[in-house]
Amino acid sequence: MEPKPRNERQNPVTKFCLAMEELRRTEAGRVKNSKELVEYFFPHDATKARDQLFVYLPREVRAPIVAGWGIRGAKAALRDDDDRIRTVIHDAILAGDIDDVVFEEGITPAILADWVPLDEWWTFWRSGKVSGVPAQKALATARELGLFDDKWFLENLEGRGGRLKGTDTIADTLSKEQIVAWVRGLHASGDGSPAGIVAALGWDVILTKTAQEALLFALDALAKKLGLVVAKEAVPRGSEVPGIAIPDFPMEEKGVTEPEEPVNVSDSLPVQADSLVPFPDSGGGWPEIAAPGDMGYALAQPGAIKTGAIKPSYGNDEEITSEHQIVKPGAVDAPK
Repeated sequence: MEPKPRNERQNPVTKFCLAMEELRRTEAGRVKNSKELVEYFFPHDATKARDQLFVYLPREVRAPIVAGWGIRGAKAALRDDDDRIRTVIHDAILAGDIDDVVFEEGITPAILADWVPLDEWWTFWRSGKVSGVPAQKALATARELGLFDDKWFLENLEGRGGRLKGTDTIADTLSKEQIVAWVRGLHASGDGSPAGIVAALGWDVILTKTAQEALLFALDALAKKLGLVVAKEAVPRGSEVPGIAIPDFPMEEKGVTEPEEPVNVSDSLPVQADSLVPFPDSGGGWPEIAAPGDMGYALAQPGAIKTGAIKPSYGNDEEITSEHQIVKPGAVDAPK
């Protein structure tokens, strides 16, 4: 019994990826060549390899591929686990038994579309030279599959680094005659909806005349809409992870710079001559004090507190409390 594919074949997103992988193998749609396919899905050097392809394929699917390359018997390949398959393919590549072209031919577009996570395939495809025919074909295919409508397209079309949007982006690269014909078409149809705007100029004209930058912007927005771009989770730092303390980052990373030399407060602020306590120059001496009876009144009086005047307060259990007593000059200390 044939195993059920990881990606639903009738899903429009799967169909879209399959169509673009088939296009990638044509001369006009070559955004990535066979060597780059191997480098992405089976990166390796002379001593090790990392499998980002066969690990997703069931044994019933990958065994015929490996056996077809003649590097493993069909029954043995069916029994091989992931590690064994990786080792066999790596050894075959190093020995020259299979090259990049043979590798790509063995991994058909249908196999990639069926089994590889589609966001992985998209990362591979989008990191290539996507311009001209591939970009136009991608948007045309997605529109045919109903993955977006004309309203969405106009809302997600930006050019000149975001300075132009929607119809302004399209008109930016049209000739005067094409713009006049566009307006005439709109007038004749009387349909100013997004679908009417696109129909008046023609979808094919929009794809061929709109700047590649704008088409790629819409294509990347579409990938996010379809879930082909997976947002990476932010890695928490320091004490954001329970039980882990924040590391001691350099001052510059915290946004704080250390002063080149220590600041002498007495040089930067006026001070009271007899106490050397800095205070802002507000035009007077001591700031306004509280009224008699208020907390802090006695503390605010100049000369009211002298060395040794503050004593700790003791409770009934002879323990020091959090309170302090201020002893006025000449007064008898409170009993302990």
